[in-house]
Amino acid sequence: MEDGFNIRCPSCGRELGAESRHIGKRVRCDVCGHEFTVENPNLVSCPDCYAKVSRRATTCPHCGAPLTRASSAAPAEAAPDVEETTVFVLHPSPWLYGFQILGGILLIPLVIGLFILLKIYIAIHFTVYKVTTRRVVVQTGWLNRNQVEIWVKDMRAVNLRQDLWQRIIGIGDVAIGTAATGGTEIQMHGLRNAQAVVDKINALRR
Repeated sequence: MEDGFNIRCPSCGRELGAESRHIGKRVRCDVCGHEFTVENPNLVSCPDCYAKVSRRATTCPHCGAPLTRASSAAPAEAAPDVEETTVFVLHPSPWLYGFQILGGILLIPLVIGLFILLKIYIAIHFTVYKVTTRRVVVQTGWLNRNQVEIWVKDMRAVNLRQDLWQRIIGIGDVAIGTAATGGTEIQMHGLRNAQAVVDKINALRR
């Protein structure tokens, strides 16, 4: 009895062959070299919590979300690999603090300039904007850490904001909101190539 089935590389989309003995194991795409875990073709991902659920289930046993016929009865080769991988990690650009950095340099002889520059370094280094295949995460703070995240599937809009000075120096702010609140839940300030960031996030939404 044949136990082969098809899988797709989550990186390049190439269709590959696999067998039941590969389930749960890491494999490497022979086209792009990306490594990923082979999922059981008899399971499907819940559209709400991403937990793996039997194709015969009508509701997710983890979160209670109803499973549509399309999600529970799709052909095995069409089941997407939803393993969460990091797309990119960013920090605010130093240009966001350009005038403050200049002031700190000028005040170095008075020592206070060193504290200004240290504060800016901490603000940049400990502000992390992380985008994965599932979430956008903003982490801030040094001694007190704060984290705000939003699921890609819940995004309502991704907006780019640039004033004239930001356009000149090549940075921008990205704001993300969900339909649940109707407002902006995540703000990413001072990003280089902000338009490319917006385009990448919108590609994940699709």
